[in-house]
Amino acid sequence: MTINKACCSLRPVTSDYTPKGTIEQIDDLPVYFVGPKDAKLSIIVNYDIFGFHPNTHQFCDILGEMFNFRVAMPDFFRGKPWDENKMAKEDMPALYEWIRSVANWDLVRPDLEKVKQRLASEGIVKSGIVGFCWGAKMAILATRDSSFAAASLIHPSLFEDEDAVHAQAPLMLISTKDEPDFTEFMNILSKKPFGDKCHHYRFEDMFHGFAAARGDYTDPHNVKRATEAIELTGKFFTNNIQLD
Repeated sequence: MTINKACCSLRPVTSDYTPKGTIEQIDDLPVYFVGPKDAKLSIIVNYDIFGFHPNTHQFCDILGEMFNFRVAMPDFFRGKPWDENKMAKEDMPALYEWIRSVANWDLVRPDLEKVKQRLASEGIVKSGIVGFCWGAKMAILATRDSSFAAASLIHPSLFEDEDAVHAQAPLMLISTKDEPDFTEFMNILSKKPFGDKCHHYRFEDMFHGFAAARGDYTDPHNVKRATEAIELTGKFFTNNIQLD
């Protein structure tokens, strides 16, 4: 059995983090890039509704540093993410309306295409996609064609069994105590040609958002579990995104 070097040396996430990558413009779209520029494999990261955040920057940096992917995280919201103060008021109707008007698939899809084209122009030949919460929904919609070789979906939101029906790439789900049961979802995936490559890990001791903007990286247990989520993601992509 071959042990992935990263499994022994993966550094844990930290609080008070300073991102290591750079932000570049693709037309009007800011994109955070990190990882080796000569890489042939890439990961596109879809953040959650809170936009760019040190926790998701850190997720990108570790994927690039420890697993040697070129990583890109588009700023779909152009610096205007959902206001966390509104979330504190639990104004869910306003949130759903914002998603429909600002954060919908018809707007996200062309931005993803811009990023894929940029990566291809730089020599990338295969890509995976990560999504957190709302971003996981965008990521699984992106697997409905052959654009992505695999997708990691972390504390996903807005999922339907139909998403599994239409998925055309191996999926890994990391859910928490706050997400619904995905038994039927995984049963659907298991019947696909790539079904044996799909995995579901349920972190019952974690809460929705623990590996993204809602994560508290001053909490040692949250740090441990977020680090595990990155490791699972990196290993999953290493196994499923390979040069021919």
